[in-house]
Order: sequence, then structure tokens, then C-alpha cells
Amino acid sequence: MSISNDPLTDSQIDQLDAYLLSDKVQEEALDYIALHGYLCALAISPAHMPEHEWLEQVMAETPVKEDEAERQEMLNLIRQEYAFLRECLESDQDIDLPCDLTLELDQEDDCLLEYWAQGFMELIFSQEDVWFSEQEEDVAECLLPFMLAAKLDEDAELEELRLQPEFCQQLCEQIPELLQDLYLLFRVPADKPKGGYAGKKASGPSKKR
Repeated sequence: MSISNDPLTDSQIDQLDAYLLSDKVQEEALDYIALHGYLCALAISPAHMPEHEWLEQVMAETPVKEDEAERQEMLNLIRQEYAFLRECLESDQDIDLPCDLTLELDQEDDCLLEYWAQGFMELIFSQEDVWFSEQEEDVAECLLPFMLAAKLDEDAELEELRLQPEFCQQLCEQIPELLQDLYLLFRVPADKPKGGYAGKKASGPSKKR
């Protein structure tokens, strides 16, 4: 079965998110916002990861309640989202994040960009050696806004940056552009990324809230 690279419809996104948040999958499974971040990083990654491996990370390995027909439908939606994000990067199209580019809390006291960035960093933590094996400083520079948004690093410099809301907002607004910069960095090493600021590596998990 061939997988479409069309963007998911709002209905498909709602269906997938409801499934990922349900008791049909492990509590540790990523929700849709974190999944989108994870798949963005997967599409950028300089190293191939077999599909069964990244699906295990996304779905937390095994379903709680087995419904093969529904599960395959949801997996195909995940595959379609991944194909669409890869197509965007390959054709130099901007990727629209499924959340606002801000660290401010919403009406439910959530920061969706934080969850998205945690999903993005989740993939990097599983491939840290290959992401930082070459051009480490440039990669870390690009990743600073992602790390800042994910709030996973206890680095004192990042904590100090978070006390500067206007500067943090500027960094967060760079994220869509930095997705393209990272993608090109791994494929056209001679081209130095256009954005970002110097930062450090971090580690830590990100799962369904």
C-alpha cells in the first residue's frame, strides 16, 4: 500500500490525537503535538532509522488493547504525516507547526510548543551521536531554541535566557526556519545555517502529557 504525502486533514489529526491519548496505547506514547515534533526531527535526521524502531518510540512499543484494523489505520496516518514533512523539507517549503510559536501558557495552562519541542528532542536523544558527530557547534547553535522551548536542560545559561521573555519569543519564532537550516546543514555542510545561537546538548525523555 502506497502512503500519500498529502497533509493530514483536521479530521484526521483529531482522529489520530484521540487515539494517541486513549487507553488503547501505552500512557508513554506521544500525543499528536509531540509526534509532529518527533517526525520533524526524524525527517531532518542525518541517519536512517528503520520504521519499526521509530514507530516503537512513538507508540511506546506495544498497544494496550489490540485492534489491528484501527491500529494500522493510525499507523498509516503517522506514515502519511512523516511523508508530508519530508516532502516539505525536500522542496524547501515552510513547515507549519501545530501550535503557536510562544512559550506563554494557553487558557488550559499548557505550552504546546514545549510539548512539540520535547517530541523533537526525543528523536535527537535516541541518535545523539550522529546528530553531533560533525559540525557539532553549528548543530548545537541551531538547536538552542528547541532546547529552550523543551525545558529539558538544567543548564544555567538556558535558565537565564528563560528570564528574558522577549528574547525567548524571538528564538521561538526562528524554529520553522531552523528546521530547514538543520535539514540543509546535514546535506550541504558547506552552507552555514542562517539562524540560531550557541547552545549545549541536552538529554531527557518526552512522552504523552
